Amino acid sequence: MMQDPHADDPWLNLREKDRAGGARAERATVLISEIPNVEPLDAQLGAFPKKTVPDALHGAFWGQPQPSISELEIAGGDPTKVAPMQTYAVLDAAKVINLPELLENSGLEHRCLFKGDAYDDLKQVAPWVVKLDQGSDFTRNLFTRGDAPWYLWDADPGIYVRSRGSLEQMWRHFRKFTRIRDERGKWFYFRFWETRWIDRFIAAMPADQSRRLLAPVSAVYAIAAGAPSRVYCIQLNRNNFETTGAH
Repeated sequence: MMQDPHADDPWLNLREKDRAGGARAERATVLISEIPNVEPLDAQLGAFPKKTVPDALHGAFWGQPQPSISELEIAGGDPTKVAPMQTYAVLDAAKVINLPELLENSGLEHRCLFKGDAYDDLKQVAPWVVKLDQGSDFTRNLFTRGDAPWYLWDADPGIYVRSRGSLEQMWRHFRKFTRIRDERGKWFYFRFWETRWIDRFIAAMPADQSRRLLAPVSAVYAIAAGAPSRVYCIQLNRNNFETTGAH
C-alpha cells in the first residue's frame, strides 16, 4: 500500500473545524470574525488617487486605535509615548514569483524569516515579513485582482498583521514559529502564514500556544481569495489575559 506523503504533516493533520461566518470565540482565547463585503481592487486605470486596499479594509489596515490600558501603563500613562499601529505582511515566496527582488525594489522595510543556510538555500520559497506603506505600489498590488503577474490577490500570498512593534520585533517573534516538532521529535517547517488553514489552526491551539503566537499583535488578517473572497480577523481575547510584549 502506498504511504500517504502527508501522513506526518502536522499542519494537514490538524483537527478540522468548520468555518463559521460572523464573530465567534474559540476556547474563550481567540476571537475570529469575518469581515463582509470585501472586494479586491481592480487596475484602477485613470483613477486618482488610487486606493491601496479595498474600502472595507481601510480602517482595519490603516486606522490608529486608541492605546489600551496595558499600553498606557507601559508608556507611563503618556499616550504620546505609545508607538503607532503598523501594518505588516508575512508573505510566501513560494507563491509570489521573484518575491525577494520585488521587495528589494519596493523600497519597503523587509526581512526573510529564514537565516544562515536556510536563507541561502530557500530564500526563493521562504517566508518574508514586510512593513507595508499606504502609498506603496507593492502594497496596492497585494490587494489587486487582474491578469498581470504583479497583481497578487488570487495568489494567496500570505497574512497581514497589525502591531505597534517594529519590523525587527516582528521578525524576531515570527521566526520562533517557522518550525515545529511533533510528538516523535521530528521537526517540520511550519507554514503559519498559510491563509487556507490559519484560522482553524489557531482556533485549535491550546490557550498558552495561541497566546504566545498572537501576544505581540493587535490582529491577524487572512484573505481566502475566491468568488466570493472571505477575509478573517483573528485576535486574542485580551479580556481574559494579561499579555506582554509589543502590541
